[in-house]
Amino acid sequence: MSQGLPIYPFESQRRIGSVCEVGPSYVKSNLPKAGLPFGQTYHGEYVGGGEVSEFVVIECGPFGVFGRITRVYLPERERLAVEPKLGSDGKVHPVGSIETFATIELSTGKVAPGLGQQPRLGDSVFSAHPDLVKWLAEACNRSSPSSSPLLLDIAHLPKANNTRVAITPEQLFGRHCAILGATGGGKSWTVAQLIEQCSQHDAKIVLLDATGEFHTLDKRVKHVYIGDRHDKPDTATETVFPHRALNEDDLFAMFCPSVLTQLPVMRAAIKSLKLAEMLDDDHELLLDGRIIKANQEKELYDNEYRTHAEHLNQAGAEFDIHLLPMQMQFECVHLNAFGPKYGDPPDESRWGKVDEGRISNCTPLIARIEGFLHAEECACIFQPDDKESIDDVLSSFMRSRKHSVLRISLKYLPFKYNVREIIANAIGRALLSRARNGDFDDKPLVVFLDEAHQFLNKSLGNEQSRFPLDAFEMIAKEGRKYGITLTLSTQRPRDIPEGVISQVGTLIVHRLTNDRDREVVEKAAGEIDKSATSFLPTLAPGEAVVIGVDFVIPLIMKIDEPTQQPKSAGPDFQKRWKKKVVPAKRRRKRRSRKRD
Repeated sequence: MSQGLPIYPFESQRRIGSVCEVGPSYVKSNLPKAGLPFGQTYHGEYVGGGEVSEFVVIECGPFGVFGRITRVYLPERERLAVEPKLGSDGKVHPVGSIETFATIELSTGKVAPGLGQQPRLGDSVFSAHPDLVKWLAEACNRSSPSSSPLLLDIAHLPKANNTRVAITPEQLFGRHCAILGATGGGKSWTVAQLIEQCSQHDAKIVLLDATGEFHTLDKRVKHVYIGDRHDKPDTATETVFPHRALNEDDLFAMFCPSVLTQLPVMRAAIKSLKLAEMLDDDHELLLDGRIIKANQEKELYDNEYRTHAEHLNQAGAEFDIHLLPMQMQFECVHLNAFGPKYGDPPDESRWGKVDEGRISNCTPLIARIEGFLHAEECACIFQPDDKESIDDVLSSFMRSRKHSVLRISLKYLPFKYNVREIIANAIGRALLSRARNGDFDDKPLVVFLDEAHQFLNKSLGNEQSRFPLDAFEMIAKEGRKYGITLTLSTQRPRDIPEGVISQVGTLIVHRLTNDRDREVVEKAAGEIDKSATSFLPTLAPGEAVVIGVDFVIPLIMKIDEPTQQPKSAGPDFQKRWKKKVVPAKRRRKRRSRKRD
């Protein structure tokens, strides 16, 4: 046996059966011990003897074939033998189906995914020792160029609490990661545990916290929030996302102009206000910071725009958005000026008079924009004052040696007007822009997106004009080469676009009961890993199936509870509803007795 193996896999006390049928990717085995009431313990380690989900090793000469029992059953003629009153002697001959995952070359310790060596009839089947399962789960760790790679100690095997499983950041985050699971399955605890482990190292993590449940994290974490907060203050610091960090499509998606009449006017008004920022206050085109077009020479405007075109066409060119409603009215002019006399051809060198019809068409949009600009819940965008912006927070965080995690709470952003989705998408776009500029070349960044289904696969607008919110999809497709990777957390895998889930290399899947959600996992998993998805509906809280291209075997792990648990519990009905309400009639009788 190779010195690389942690333990001899074929101990006689762990033998549980023999091969009785061989298929392309499965094996059937006699499991005589599966008919016993309980498993057994050998040297302090539990041996199931033929339980569903038990890992096994098949002895194939110089190889060991590693697999998992997926089904245990009795031959049809023996199915009544397990009934004491109906069977004759109670003797049974259980059979188990084994899904094969990997082949171990015993002399060298090399592990190859798949069935590299076909078992033969009569080959012995052994219950896999927990240390061997751990050794296979951490196979990629041994290929690290470092003799002591950085490991994240996050879990243990469900029936072997002392057998820890440590995973490298490359295995988890290198090809993007998705943490999936229904409510109550332990998804939020897994996110918190991963962040706690990462914060113990010189890592850089950005957590977009959609619900605010991760405010309990306290190890090298900087907490900030965006929006209008009314509840009791916590450790988070208020920050803003000024409108200048939004692009035109973000504003269009937020204000929802109609395509044929309002959108061209709004686009022209933004263009004019950007130019107004570049002109002197006494310029003849300006009136109180706005550009007048009615009866003005077009050439004067065009010349100024060509002069400043390089700056104006840059992303993030500033303008005063509070002047936008009035500037839109100034844009509502006739395309050409009328001739000096009735019947004369129009003067194409000048704009015409105010077009009252266009103003009337744009009035609803102008009123809507005015409402946004003065809405209290949108003050963090349109009335940022001198508060620290998210862009400044990101810059200081990347330079900081004190903080490894930046939690950005989106809890206080409103759902109406699609503000929350637009701001989250803009943050993702800003992070990708920084990545393209090389900000994460020296220190990779991992972005945790909680409640990812709220922000992915979104497209705002109407049928004539759609504005996709695709920043995180772009990170999934091209972020790795720039040093930025995604970790998605969601209870609705079916809402994650296929273009994103296809880029995810590691899946941590908690209990899933919805068949459409399980189908997403099955499509994302490889052929060898698909059998693991059959266990998803039966996983206990905290247990998860870990599947990935960097994992030799799909593994069920018990994720450790985080030190600081997120506040994700639902309402406490026992505490809030326990007091009985006395009927009004009975209350009146009591008061009457007291008066008497």
